[in-house]
Amino acid sequence: MNIGNNIKQLRQRLNLTQEQIAFKLGVSYQAVSKWENNVNTPDISLLPEIADLFGVSIDSLFTENIADCPDIRSFMRGDDVIRVVQIRGQKILKVSSTFSPGEPPIEIAFPHDCNDETQYFKVEVYGHVIADGAINGDVICHQSINSGTINGDVRSDGNIDVKELNGQNITCQNITDCYKLSANKIECGGNISSANLTCDQIIYKNRS
Repeated sequence: MNIGNNIKQLRQRLNLTQEQIAFKLGVSYQAVSKWENNVNTPDISLLPEIADLFGVSIDSLFTENIADCPDIRSFMRGDDVIRVVQIRGQKILKVSSTFSPGEPPIEIAFPHDCNDETQYFKVEVYGHVIADGAINGDVICHQSINSGTINGDVRSDGNIDVKELNGQNITCQNITDCYKLSANKIECGGNISSANLTCDQIIYKNRS
């Protein structure tokens, strides 16, 4: 069990003192010191708070080498974008901007009424986007997108498969089976398939 060593590494990663960690967790700095020196271990009731504080899973607190675990905080930005990492339960599988095609998709559940203009948002997904309903907002996706309707700008490293897409700027590899597509500018690496296409400028990136 390396929880004490891992707490120390995680604390140093965030440039926090033992006193600061103790204050955030509501314990004494002596308790944190004892954890890090493997004299005592944290009470089990504190594990969720400790994991949340450091941006890791509870499982990773007990891993052999915490340095091998992804640091979610390195992907945080000072903006209003919702970012999604690949997780299973409370365990972080990967936080990365690159995914291999064979990895399982990340399913994003959006509220049914998120196409309401009052609920406009931005989302960045490190993986696939799969949404049955509408998405009202800008989407950055590092793999493919499969959705009903998207009202917003889209940048995808993979294909876009949607029923309807309304945005200013669209960037992707291919657009497939889109019944209605409206945009000011589309940059596409492959093909665009749409029954009703309205666009001012189309750029095919990989064509001479």
